[in-house]
Amino acid sequence: MRGKDYIWLLLLGVLVVLQATPATARRDAEYDRFKQLVTIIEQVKRNYASEVSEDTLFLGAYKGVVAELDPYSQYMTPDDVQQLMVDTEGEFGGLGIEITLDENRILKVITPLEDTPAMKAGVLPGDRIIEIDGKSTYRMTILDAVKVLRGKPGTSVVITVVSESRKARQRITVTRDIIKVKSVRAAKMVDEKAKVGYVRMSNFQKDTAEELDRAVKGLLDDGMRALVLDLRRNPGGLLDSAVKVSDRFLDEGTIVSTKGRADASKRVFSATKAATYPHFPLAVLVSNYSASASEIVAGAVQDTGRGILVGDRTFGKGSVQSILPLDGGARLRLTTAKYYTPSGRCIHRGVDAKPEDPWGIQPDIVVETDVEDQIGLLKHWQQERIVVNNKNNGEHKDTPPSAPAKKGAEDEEAKPFVDRPLERAVDALKAILVYRKG
Repeated sequence: MRGKDYIWLLLLGVLVVLQATPATARRDAEYDRFKQLVTIIEQVKRNYASEVSEDTLFLGAYKGVVAELDPYSQYMTPDDVQQLMVDTEGEFGGLGIEITLDENRILKVITPLEDTPAMKAGVLPGDRIIEIDGKSTYRMTILDAVKVLRGKPGTSVVITVVSESRKARQRITVTRDIIKVKSVRAAKMVDEKAKVGYVRMSNFQKDTAEELDRAVKGLLDDGMRALVLDLRRNPGGLLDSAVKVSDRFLDEGTIVSTKGRADASKRVFSATKAATYPHFPLAVLVSNYSASASEIVAGAVQDTGRGILVGDRTFGKGSVQSILPLDGGARLRLTTAKYYTPSGRCIHRGVDAKPEDPWGIQPDIVVETDVEDQIGLLKHWQQERIVVNNKNNGEHKDTPPSAPAKKGAEDEEAKPFVDRPLERAVDALKAILVYRKG
């Protein structure tokens, strides 16, 4: 029997079973819906202007069902599954951006990753990608967009973007490259006298906790007495990595829990004493583009009283996606639970959530930043020296800043960038050090 015949017999079998069961309003409704689906597929096959394969129709049906749920649930073909494996390995060819879908299902840049083609080309956090190589992205899924954006290193792609920070739509040409993702982007002493250390973390990958260990150990060897952990514009990553990083600062209690309808979705992740750092004062910087794993760490630090949070309210991406196997090597990436902080707060922001609703993580010290501040921060990160403490830093080395662009008269007179959230965090930590000493 041919595969397609089997599919149709199976579908008809479902209809027969539904019709044969006791007549209830629910079963009648299910039968009508399956019957409607069969009718639609048959009508398209007979009457559509061009011939369409059954594979295409069924693939569209699978994707359509899941697309109605939320931006993060997706039907994944075997090729999509392979792409997901590349994502979690931490090295891939592409532009270097983290994307999501906004409330209108338009592709939105969470953040460009540091030292990547996207950042160098001028892609900004919050940019909405409305076209890729002249093709509209309307109703394009995240996975479909990733397929188009990635390609052979050295080739280019043109994206058309709009955002609050741009006066009009802008076309940006980005040349693809191998993206080597490093989590710890800076480790240095930001206040030598008070011995306040600083570590900036750009994402959460397999080796993030180990990278953090090297950076913190080097700073401690230099006499660090307090630490600023910068998670601004950190779009997240692996749950296990977020748990390990949180565990470095906590010696007991809940780090994060997940809750869904199925029993298997209910999990609690707890801290242990094994790899915990000394109990130095801690401040965590967050922004409106700190998402997912970043919010797990921030929520754990805040709820346990381990440190203070400084900056803007976080993004609100607190849902858990499980990868469920399907026939033929396909997978179903399905939202099965949500993240909850140790005190039971739900991190996730729903599609229809309002600003006054509880979602994301609210910092203890709010330092609001506008678009100009955020662009200034990105430029500052691009131009600054990436300093990793020389002691116990493994393969990391100090690297000089890239050559600055030529400046015009206005730029020469421009005031130096002031990182207000960082300044507030350092001041708060210095006050805590004084209090402890006194």
